[in-house]
Amino acid sequence: MSTKSQWSDRRRRFQDWPHYRWAVLGLTMAGIASTSFPITVLSASLPEIANDLQTSESAVSWVQTAPLIAMAVGTPIAGKFGDLYGHRRLYLWGYAFATGFTVLTAVAWNVGALVAMRTLGSLIGAATLPASMAIIMTVFARRERALALGYWSAVTAMSPAIGVAFGGFMVDAFGWRAIFYIQAVPSLIALLAAIPLLPDTARKPEVRFDVGGAVSLGVAVTGLLMAINRGPEWGWGHPLVVAGLAVSPVALAVFAVVERQTADPLFPLEFLARRGFVIPNLVTFLGHMAYMGTLVVAPFMLERSFGITEVSQISAALIARPVGFSVGAWYAGRVESRIGGRTIMIVGALTMSAALAATGAFALVGSLVGVIVLLFVAGVGQGAIRTPAVAGVANSVDDADLGVATGSLQMIGHIGAATGITIMITVLGPSDSSERFFAIFLLAAVIASASAFSARWSPALGAARSARAGRQG
Repeated sequence: MSTKSQWSDRRRRFQDWPHYRWAVLGLTMAGIASTSFPITVLSASLPEIANDLQTSESAVSWVQTAPLIAMAVGTPIAGKFGDLYGHRRLYLWGYAFATGFTVLTAVAWNVGALVAMRTLGSLIGAATLPASMAIIMTVFARRERALALGYWSAVTAMSPAIGVAFGGFMVDAFGWRAIFYIQAVPSLIALLAAIPLLPDTARKPEVRFDVGGAVSLGVAVTGLLMAINRGPEWGWGHPLVVAGLAVSPVALAVFAVVERQTADPLFPLEFLARRGFVIPNLVTFLGHMAYMGTLVVAPFMLERSFGITEVSQISAALIARPVGFSVGAWYAGRVESRIGGRTIMIVGALTMSAALAATGAFALVGSLVGVIVLLFVAGVGQGAIRTPAVAGVANSVDDADLGVATGSLQMIGHIGAATGITIMITVLGPSDSSERFFAIFLLAAVIASASAFSARWSPALGAARSARAGRQG
């Protein structure tokens, strides 16, 4: 018997375990957590990185900006690769190369190498997000998907908080490169454990990959994100910003034409006629605008309104957000089957809206404890949105399209986050007045309320599942 057949037989034996699906969930959670934990502590370390590599903080900011664009572009494309060639294969190869680039990032010799390694690692690592979601939704029955996604979202949200708690000490003791050495070890362990355990998923070897659709979508998203991310810093008249804003809609129009004409589109445009797909994406876009926009503004508020200047203290205060997100995602997964995703998204968005408005009010009166508590509550609201939104998108498409559908949701979330950050940083400017922070958080509350209003149009729980069962039957 060949080695390949032996591994296949071993995986089939694992699948006979009574709790096999939970083992798969635990493994994918560990894998994604190991890749996401450096995010917050890396942001806090940018000044140290700039000093160590003898470059400007503006240049080193691309350590965060470029990977964000890469992930937004790569996620739906990687999801389609998984749909066509197997999500297990995509997850393993993506994780292996991402782990390798993590090690290379740790030995980066200048800022250009650091940005390149981080960007390539994020672009390839983007494959693990839709692949892991598709694998989870393959091994779990539809009625259990929201529960599984609740745990998945809770762990991925907590990972950056853990990175702040433990990674910060390592950075203080050994420098910023320790972040990536630490990340590489659990990543390698999770990769080795995934080889015998993860199940194979369906493949479509006879279907050709839509290169034209992938290129045009990539150009559209890259141009848009680069423009809205760099516009406030470079100026909206900067040639690259203007080019991004001009090229993006043209490339998007080309993408639409390509998708209508190709026999096997990257993104089936019929998805846009399904409320179960469109509404969760809209809710996600608006929710990320409000959530991420205020998350980036919050450190400035803590520094300018409350006089907190230590990075460690600011990071400790901001941990309340991911902890709240984790709680909200977990609880939403537990109750989704009883009260429905639409209700949870509405309540979550309204909770976030109220918390954001109250955060601005507490900033006015100078209550730091109140602000931290409300950061937690806002996180709970956004976490509650996340779980039913992913489950809703997954349940609106056939299993053969899970990768591109969930990858598209990730992309929309990135675009919403970049848009919210740009708007709120632009409104903030150099101001240090509490009134300006109140206005920003009030604006975010209005956007979150729009997210709640949008969620009202999501299909009811029973209707969405009945429609999905009918397509699969």
